[in-house]
Order: sequence, then structure tokens, then C-alpha cells
Amino acid sequence: MTRFLIVDDHEQSLYMLGALLTGHGYEVETAVHGREALDKAAITPPDMLISDILMPVMDGFTLCRHWMQDERLKHIPFVFYTATYVDKKDEELALSLGAARFIIKPTDPALLVSLLEEVFEKYQHGRFPLPEVTLKENPLFLEKYSSRVVHKLEDKIRQLEQTNRSLKTLYRASTNLAVIKSQRALVSHALHTVVKAMEYQYANYFAFDQTEKTFRLLEAVGYSGQEFVRLKQELVFTLGEEVGLVGLVGQTRKPLILVDVTKDSRWIPLQAAIRSALFVPVVYESQLLGVVSFLSVKSGAFSKEDTHSLTILTNNVAIAIENARLYTAQQQYNRQLQEEVEVRTAELQAALELAQAAERLKSQFVSDVNHELRSPLSNIKLYLSLLEQGRAEKQAHYLAVLHEETNRLQRLIEDMLDLSQLDVGDIDVDLKSINLNVLIGTLISDWGDLVADKGLSLTHDLAERLPACLADPQLLFQVLGNLTVNAINYTPSGGMITLKTETAVAEGQTWVTASISDTGPGIPEEDRPHIFERFYRGTVGRDSGTAGTGLGLAICEEIIARHNGRITFTSESGVGSTFTVWLHLA
Repeated sequence: MTRFLIVDDHEQSLYMLGALLTGHGYEVETAVHGREALDKAAITPPDMLISDILMPVMDGFTLCRHWMQDERLKHIPFVFYTATYVDKKDEELALSLGAARFIIKPTDPALLVSLLEEVFEKYQHGRFPLPEVTLKENPLFLEKYSSRVVHKLEDKIRQLEQTNRSLKTLYRASTNLAVIKSQRALVSHALHTVVKAMEYQYANYFAFDQTEKTFRLLEAVGYSGQEFVRLKQELVFTLGEEVGLVGLVGQTRKPLILVDVTKDSRWIPLQAAIRSALFVPVVYESQLLGVVSFLSVKSGAFSKEDTHSLTILTNNVAIAIENARLYTAQQQYNRQLQEEVEVRTAELQAALELAQAAERLKSQFVSDVNHELRSPLSNIKLYLSLLEQGRAEKQAHYLAVLHEETNRLQRLIEDMLDLSQLDVGDIDVDLKSINLNVLIGTLISDWGDLVADKGLSLTHDLAERLPACLADPQLLFQVLGNLTVNAINYTPSGGMITLKTETAVAEGQTWVTASISDTGPGIPEEDRPHIFERFYRGTVGRDSGTAGTGLGLAICEEIIARHNGRITFTSESGVGSTFTVWLHLA
């Protein structure tokens, strides 16, 4: 006989579906949640499983995922039959987990049986492919699962709020409890309602502190403002304490009537006129929230019926307090979720912009490198041909051009290798005490001829008694050389290059600095945020035709970062630029 396993925590639904299938000649086994279903299937696997989704302990989605991960069970058809998860996205998630069908309650009994028999027949004939389900949780599943569960929880919270708002309370006036959102306002409204309706004279609410295990007066009716302030200071009770009776009622969680307060030694006189009292614990499920006391100037003012009625009322107050807490928590969660969504959206937007920028830079770099490689290679090919076929008297010129183009290729390759070595950490930085003025002097000597050949003038302003700085001489010379060559390349004939050293104070410390200034065209404002980016060539560099890959400044910045220093620049269009290297004192 075909055997069905039905999983549903709703007793009536479980009974009705079981009766329907039994009436059609099928054997039925039941479970009230996913964990129980897995345990029963492990002992005796069924021929088909029909499961609700919203269940305690283990919900239907989780059950389906475990089911499809079990080699003994995954070939057994799994059908969802639900009245709570009815969105198209719920069905998509269910089918993606490996479910054979997704059926929404209520469905006509005859049609339901027909659908189940159709599924069973297809499985028997192998017309349903077995799902491929990984054993590890994956982000896509967790995202979809969390989305559907949170969506349903939000629905349930909304339904709960609607149900609580529609509850009939003992007193018509207390229906306002469902819309009051602060604990003190809830208690005040309830106490005033009872005192007015029952013609009592006083009422007190003592809120329970779970951490300190104490009761403190939160709200009261019948006292003057000055009396209330005094009572708040004086009336503090410990859980289980008999004096005052509040702690005792909180511990026993049972109502207590004092027919005549003057005859009970545990009573603390609050007002001389008070003669009788009723204490009622305020409990939500198993959580103690506080104790309320109703007081009367009449002896024997409280009966068992009063106790029953006021217990119902305090239960409503407890529900309202818990709803207020849930509402506050929900509002806080909504705000937090909104903030997280906004932050995540901003992060994704920033990541998208970075990715687009990187893509643009990559395309530009490929174009630049392609141009830089193609030009010297084309010239080398041309002048090699001229060496073979050209005029003999021009061979010296041909060789000079070949040397120049070869050097261009070498610089490009060296830049790319330098950056690659910096990235993987293959370049060691050997920091030592050096005299920056001496290094600048060497730089002036090395590049003096090139400056003169380009019709430029080279000046220097080196600080006297400049303190030693901490640097790797070889790497620092590379940085200063790159900056100097850039200044030479972008300064028109007749311009000036100035090298300067000095000390400067920034960020609360003294630095040794080296500056290279030129009188070139300057850096356009739109290029300035990007000049240290890898592969970036500004508009001046591209328009001028000056050889370069956009790697030089990136290499400089990376090297100085390894020195724990920094590199900055200032620029003015049409006036020139100044690059400054900041180094720590030795």
C-alpha cells in the first residue's frame, strides 16, 4: 500500500488531509514539524511526503533541503501544501530546493488527490529528474530563504498586531491599550480605567527589573504629585520579599486579597484611609512584567469575582506591554534594516563606480600600452629596413633612432616590472639615514645635460643643516628621478626646473621634504584626483604625445608608502606644478 507522510503543525489540517488520503486507500503517517518528519522517515521512508511550510522546530523549506541531501530520501517525491507561503517567490524557492509540486491551500479535495497521484506516477516512471543539491549552504539559498522567512514573519507580526487591536477586553475603554505605545502610558490608562469603573480609590503598578530582581513603582492613581514622588523613592521591593507583599506576589505569581490591611503585619501603610487591597501579578506567557495593586477605603472591597476580572485585565495589560515592546523592536528593526539597505546600496553603487572606473582605466591602459609598444616596434622595423637598404651616410642616424626606440621599449617594460615587484613584495626597502641634499646633488649632476639639451634651466634651493632622513637611497633616487624626468618632459623650452629641500611640520611632527617644481602647463583640475592611479595618463600627457604608460607616479607613490612617507602635489594651469616627497627624520 502506498504510504504518505504528512507534516503540519495545525491539528485540523493534519486530520483533514489524513482523512482524505485514507479515504482514497492510502496509508498515512503524520508529523508536526520537520525534525519529527526526518526522524520518522529515517526509520521507515514513505512513498511521498506532503509538507506545510510554517512550522515550529524545523520549517518546510529547511525540511526540503535536508530531505534532498539525504541519499535515501531524495528520490522520494516532496510536495508542499501551504496556506501561508503563497507568493510566486515562495513557489520558486520551493521548486529550486527540489520539491516536485507546490500546492496552495485550500484545493478541491478531488483535484488535490489527482495532483498527488500525478506526481507519484511521474516519479515512479522516472519523469522527474533528481535535484542536484550541494551539502554546503550557499549565499543564494540563504538570501532567498531569509527573504521569504522575514517576509512571512513580517506578515505574521502584522496579523498579530491586527488581532491584538481587535481583541475585546473586559472593559470597553481598555481597547485603547492596543494603540498606546509606551509602557507607562499603557499602565496609566489601565489603572485609571479600573479605578473609575470599579470605584476604587488607589492603584499602583510596580515594574519588575529582570536584572536586579526588584520591583519599582512606575505609575500610580489617587496620590498627589508630591506623594507619588515620595512613594517612588520609598517603595522598592525585592523578589520574594514579604514586607509590602509586592515581592511575595511576584514570586508566587498568584493574586492576593487583603480583606483588612490593618490586620496584616506585612502591609505597609500608604494612606491611613486604605482598608483593603488586591495584588495581581502581571505575567506575559512565562515572563514576569510586574505587580499591580488596587486599593480601597472599604474593608472587604475585593471578591473572587473581582480577582478573576482584574486578572483578565492585567493579562490584557501584559499583552499590550509586550505588543508595545514588539512594536518598538519592530520599528527599531525597520530603521536598522533601512539604514543597512541604504549603506549597502551606497556600497554597491561605489563598487559599481569603482568597477566602471577600473574598466575605463584598463581600456585606456591597453590602448596606451598598445600605442607605446606599436610605435617603437614600427620604428625599429622601419629603421632596420633602412639600415639594409637606405643610404650609407644615414646609417649613424638610423642607429641613433634604433637606440632611442629600444630605450622606449625598455622603459615601458621596466615600469611594468617595477610595479609588479612592488605588488608582490619582491622589492625590499632598506631604510637608512641619508643626507637628502647629497642625493639631490647627484640627481642634478645626472640630469643636467638632458635639461640643457631641452633648452631648460635647472636651479636648486637646498636647505642648510638639513637633518638626515630615513630612506632607501636607491628607491628614493628612483622616485626623485621619475619626478624630475616628468618635469623635464612637460616643461616647454625656455622653462625652469627647481629642486628644493627643507623641513616642514605636519600632523604634529617634523618632516624632511624634497620638491621638484616646473613651469609647464600644469595639471588640469579634472585630472588631479587620478594622477596617482595606475595606468592613468592625463589629458596633457596624451595630447602632447610624450612617451609614457601612466605607471610612473603610481610607482613613486607606492615606493614612498613603503617609506611610511607621503607624496603630494600642487598645480596651477598655465603656471606649473610642484611635487613634494615627505620623509621621516632619521
